[in-house]
Order: sequence, then structure tokens, then C-alpha cells
Amino acid sequence: MTVCDIPEAQEQYKAGKKSVGGAVGDLDSVQEAALRELWGRVLAHFDATADAPIAVDSSLARLDGPADGDAERAADARHQTVRDKLHLDGAREAVVPATFAPLFGDPADSRRFSHAFWQACMRVPTPDAYLLAFLRVAGWSADVAFGRVVAAVTQRARQEVDRLMWDGDLGISHGLMVRGLSTTAGRDRFGYPVYIVTVRANNPRARSDDAVRKYAAYALEKLAIGARRAGRATLLYDFTDFKLENVDTAFTKTVITRIAELYPQTISATLLFVNSWLFTGIWKVLRGWMDQAVARRTVVVKDAAALATFVDRNQIVASMGGGLEYTYQYAYPTRAENAAMFDAAGRAAAEAAFAAAVAAFVAQTKAWVADPALGHNCAPRAQAAAAFDAAATALDPFVRARFPEERAS
Repeated sequence: MTVCDIPEAQEQYKAGKKSVGGAVGDLDSVQEAALRELWGRVLAHFDATADAPIAVDSSLARLDGPADGDAERAADARHQTVRDKLHLDGAREAVVPATFAPLFGDPADSRRFSHAFWQACMRVPTPDAYLLAFLRVAGWSADVAFGRVVAAVTQRARQEVDRLMWDGDLGISHGLMVRGLSTTAGRDRFGYPVYIVTVRANNPRARSDDAVRKYAAYALEKLAIGARRAGRATLLYDFTDFKLENVDTAFTKTVITRIAELYPQTISATLLFVNSWLFTGIWKVLRGWMDQAVARRTVVVKDAAALATFVDRNQIVASMGGGLEYTYQYAYPTRAENAAMFDAAGRAAAEAAFAAAVAAFVAQTKAWVADPALGHNCAPRAQAAAAFDAAATALDPFVRARFPEERAS
């Protein structure tokens, strides 16, 4: 499968064909050979970088952070985080532990490549799924995919995505959270969650550039984690009642680039719900930033009838002409929902189980790399992958704050 083999979103949804091949348990001989080669290179890279940790030198988690006693800055809407707002309102109870502890005992200022890799794999059902996404967009070139995997994992470590999700929305712009720039509502026709970006909720003058960069990283990681069980998510931009002042090209370019670099194949379709002549020029600019794979999965839909190709009417929110009654309302985080993060003994046990699952999966993968006749989905390796999934699920509550969507449910 090359990039040109990736079907256009509209034709795939019209045909009702969810699977396009190239997935765990559905690989042809060429695809399996590419996955095996890629695993060989990734495992070798673990050893090569064991004594060369990645410095956390461009942390997004620390961008536009809490005011830390500066009342004037804490009250400034352009910089105010959810944590600042709670503090100003007199809520002083810690919602998450004050001290962030990276996985595998990494220090706060660096991450080992292998450790960052396994944490990235926690947001997909199996480690194979993580690598296969890069292989599909690389046209099954293990060489190209390897370069992209290394770049993605390195970026995650340098930007401290693990710490960003540790704080959750507590460290995010209060204004962006209250206005509901993005949320999840409904499922598409393949059962993927629909992630809605409400363009009119964006006001570049009401927040800092750092705040929106941080928000974009948080929102996309949240989307990917939320899509873990379904496999993918559909991204729906709602341009209803938007004005040119709501369109932030820098923010949009950041989102498009980040999806391509860190979350390949996570988005089933990107839908632009818009019926305005104002959008014509904007669309020309947006298309220029998209790689081929993203462009083939992006569709402009002008009304609910067109949107129904992708999302059944009863799953389209009422504000877009559908039958799903949904109103966004932000609920503040609480300590109770993050109780596991304060349980040091529970975390130690869950982390030890996760480390054991990683070791078992690595052992089975090395055996397959050495003997291709075993097959990528042989029983021992499939069992190790299932154990990895279970261990990652059990560890999750100890290492990240809950999302607003989890809070609401």
C-alpha cells in the first residue's frame, strides 16, 4: 500500500468498508516483512540509545504554566489556567500530585528513547498498531517509517507529553476549556468517536500563543487516547457562525503538522462543516499544509445531508442539523477522580506489571524477528500483546489525569 493506495474518505464511507488491510492479523507477506524489519531496527535503536537519554528541552507542559502566587497574572484571561482559576476561587486541594514522576524511573529532565516509545504505545491497543500506522503512511518502507518513529518518539520526549497529560486540563487555558474549543460527541458510521472542534469558540486575542500550542498538544493526545479502543477517531471542524477572526492559521498549521508527525492514521476522516464563501481562500491555504495521506482523508461537508455520509443523523449534534441533543458544559477536575494518582503503592505495582508485559512482548518480538516463520500474530506473541494491552490499561489511571469527557460520564 502506497500513499495513493490510501482511499479517499468519502469513497470509503460511501462503500461502508471500514478495514483497508495492513492491520494486526491482516497483513500480506510484504507488509509483514516490513513490520518485522521495522521492529528489528526499533529494538536495535533501544540498545543504541540506552546511554543517551533525550533531554526535555522544549516542554509543552511548562508553557504558560500556573501563576504561582502572581495574582495579577493568574487573573489575566490570556494566561489563566484551570489551576489558576481554582486557586483564585479558593479551591486549594491538590487535584493531581504536585510532583510528577516519569515512568520507568526516568529523571524529570530526560527520557530514555525506549521508555518514551512504550509510553507512546499505551494509547493504542498493541505496539504493532503503533508501528503499522507509520508503515502505512510510509508506503510500507521500513526505512522511511523508522525515521518517522524516531522523530515522533523523540518529539514526545522533548516536549514532555507525559507530564502534560499528568496535569490534564488543570494546566490548560481556562478560557479555552470553558468555551469548549473541542469536545467529543457521537460516533461516526464506523463506530469511531467524533471529535468536534468549534471554530467560533477560538479567539486568538483572548489567549496567548503558548496557551493554544499547549492546548493543541493536550487535545490531540486526548483524542488519540480516547480513540484507543475504537482504533481511530473522526475529526469534525464546525465552522457554523465563524468569523475570520476565529481562524488562527498558526494554530491550524500546528494541528495539521502534529497529526501527521505524531498521530498517523489516528484520524479516520477530517470533516470541515462549512457553507460560506469566506472559507474558499482558507481552504486553499489549508490544503497546502496537508500531506497526501491527510488530504485524501479530508472532506468539506456543507450541510447535515452531506455530513450523514460519515455520521448517521442520530449521531450528528442538533446544532448541525442532527438528532443528537448535546450541549457542552465544562466541569472542573477533582481530586477524587484522580485518586489513583495519589496511590504510590498501587502505581508501583501497576508499573512493575507493565514493565514485565513490555519485557515479555520484547522477548516474543525478538523471537519473531529471528525466525520469520513464526509470524507476527503467532499465539505466544499475540498473548504477549494482549498482556501489554491489559497492563497499559491498568497503569493508565496512575499516570494521567482524567479528561472532561471521562468526568462527564
